[in-house]
Amino acid sequence: MKKENEEANSFHHLIRGIILIGFMLLFFKLLLTNNITLLIAPKMIRFIYFTLFIFLILGVLLILRGTSNQKHRYYCDCDGEHFYPTSIVKSLFLYSLFIIPITTGFLFANNVLDSSIAMNRTIKLGTNSQDTNPSKTVKNNSNTKSEKINSTPNTNNILDNQPEPLTKTEYSTLKKKILMAKNININDELYVPKMNIIQDNLSSLIGKTVTTKGFVYRENNFMQNQIIVARFGITCCIADASVYGIMAKGNVATLPKDKWIQVTGTIDQTHYDGYQIPIIKIKKISKITAPKQPYVFDVGVKIE
Repeated sequence: MKKENEEANSFHHLIRGIILIGFMLLFFKLLLTNNITLLIAPKMIRFIYFTLFIFLILGVLLILRGTSNQKHRYYCDCDGEHFYPTSIVKSLFLYSLFIIPITTGFLFANNVLDSSIAMNRTIKLGTNSQDTNPSKTVKNNSNTKSEKINSTPNTNNILDNQPEPLTKTEYSTLKKKILMAKNININDELYVPKMNIIQDNLSSLIGKTVTTKGFVYRENNFMQNQIIVARFGITCCIADASVYGIMAKGNVATLPKDKWIQVTGTIDQTHYDGYQIPIIKIKKISKITAPKQPYVFDVGVKIE
């Protein structure tokens, strides 16, 4: 009986080691393909490297222990005893909770958040859905480094794809630049602060030309000539993703939802759900392929 228990313990060590190695290989695959940024923000990737290393070490140790003929005894200061599952059914149920995510991670393609997710979240179009205090909601970098990143948005180093927070001085400089500009380009790295500046200074920007890109999203009560050019903004991972966007009006009735587009038009204002928000009167619209990094990053403003 004692020998059977030892063999059962070795089996559990082996299968748990294999599961840890499986998660390690899944993380490695996501890092190798850069698809990890479809799940978490680049600033979190350093923790994935650490986790990958720990899973590798623990997995190897458990596999060695599971295949070893040596007897192992375990002691802890906990009250009571710890037991492994005593039946095949319990073991299959327990380990399938870990094996199924690993298997699906390897077999199925990574999906990007789309309208089906956006319809269950608040769209940040104006003051009805976002705090307009720049020290809280404006979250990206407008320094020289940011502009260089903008010229090559798909850098090879995924850790460099997330900008640093704006300082209040940089935010003020960006605001002045936008108020003085005739043409405003809402680029990925400065997406959130530019959207906030447009909202907060809407009356001063009416009639100016703006260019933005995103996927097509429609609310149920929209007219046929109305859409939202939407983006998902994330802070740490897709679980906390928020939906940002700007309403656009024009010949858009035939555009399918989730189609990526680039829109150029003039800024105007409209009322939606009792709030005054910006709207783009479309002059030019073109279909584009979805960018390699479809999300914008909401990373905060430094408090000086």
